[in-house]
Amino acid sequence: MPKERFSEKAIPRFDDAPSAVLVTGDVEFFVEEAATKAREILGGTDAEVLRFDDDAPPEAISDALLNRSLFSPRRIVELDVSRLLGTETPGRLLSQALEAWERGGPAGRREAFKNARALLSALDVPPGGNPDETAEAVGKRLRKKDEAELLAEILRDMPDAKSGGDAILKSALRGLVARGENDGTVALLTAIAPPAGVDLVREITDKGLVLEASVGDAPEEALRRLAATRAKEREVVIEPAAITRLLTLTDARPLQFSSELDKLLEWAGKGGRIRAADIEANVEDEASEDIYGLYDAIGRRDAGDALARLERLLSGREVRAGDRELSTDEMWPIRFFGMLSSEIRRMLLIRSRLEESGQGSFDPSMSYQAFQARVLPRLLAPAVPFGRSPFESERGGAHPFALFSAARRSSRFSAAELARALARAADVDAALKNSWSPLETLSAYVGDLIAGK
Repeated sequence: MPKERFSEKAIPRFDDAPSAVLVTGDVEFFVEEAATKAREILGGTDAEVLRFDDDAPPEAISDALLNRSLFSPRRIVELDVSRLLGTETPGRLLSQALEAWERGGPAGRREAFKNARALLSALDVPPGGNPDETAEAVGKRLRKKDEAELLAEILRDMPDAKSGGDAILKSALRGLVARGENDGTVALLTAIAPPAGVDLVREITDKGLVLEASVGDAPEEALRRLAATRAKEREVVIEPAAITRLLTLTDARPLQFSSELDKLLEWAGKGGRIRAADIEANVEDEASEDIYGLYDAIGRRDAGDALARLERLLSGREVRAGDRELSTDEMWPIRFFGMLSSEIRRMLLIRSRLEESGQGSFDPSMSYQAFQARVLPRLLAPAVPFGRSPFESERGGAHPFALFSAARRSSRFSAAELARALARAADVDAALKNSWSPLETLSAYVGDLIAGK
């Protein structure tokens, strides 16, 4: 079976399920959440569920995988196989192990041991050796020698893992997967960010089912749920405004959001509180900037927001137009101004066409549907003597929603104001090409546009 995006519909009932179902993803919270839902659908109410953690004896897990239950016709064996599959980011495992260890407590120790075992497996370092020598070797390979001492402390306390345990588990899993259809036992496996091309993953993909868990179509809602759940587990209060700010500074990227959240929860401590100001003080602003945000600020004639966004657009951070990433090479200020002047030209054309149509043709508060029905046909009507709309290019017409957005932005300007701004565009373009300061030059231009000069 091919890999599928996780959804409840993608999970078969037990009798129709293959012998192995693997749930993968970049963020542990969403992988665990998906696996819980998969267990509920697979098992129903009468399945025997055996859940094994990292400390479980390999022989016990192997026995559960390869033998049918004595108590139920249906058995689900839950197991995290991240360690068996490896990872492309061992440095991240080391950081997670150290952070969990410093957090302390039974949960922190278990997480530290889990990540330390996965780290050793990813680097193909056998467990059970001298902790100091093993930690020193890992530190050298990852170029993190300063962290070797703390890693050695974890390894000294970590329960011994029997030699050959991973080989036993891989052999048992391969035997189960080879069956294809289940004969009463289904392995429900999880793995965090397994590298591409791993043999065992390919085997499960061929004969089992691989589901990829993510934030889905509502990433901000999912990440807010993650923050609320993790904060409750740590007995920390995180204010809604703080979550909003963290979403902004991390661009709502799940892995980055989760990582920064863990650091903040550790910083706050049990019984602590995380406010929006704490996000500003503790999280580096690495968010990208959407060029449409500047266009909207100009449309509101909000000079403060527009100039702040302009500075971000020229700061060297990632820039996008909606979901599309834009290149910000050394010619970026000139290319950006070309995009800005094109938007002003479009606003001028729309404003002029709407003024020709008289009052009542466009209301900035109208819905997109109303705009499509009442205004869009006028904008797309052919202009004499050209025989086509001024909004059409050689590749066809403009997107209706782009025209709707530009119409709303233009509504606070007069055609004369936009015409003056467009008339100055050639001088601004020349200034940029003559190595004038891009930020100062463009700030003056945008400021004059908003002021109506």
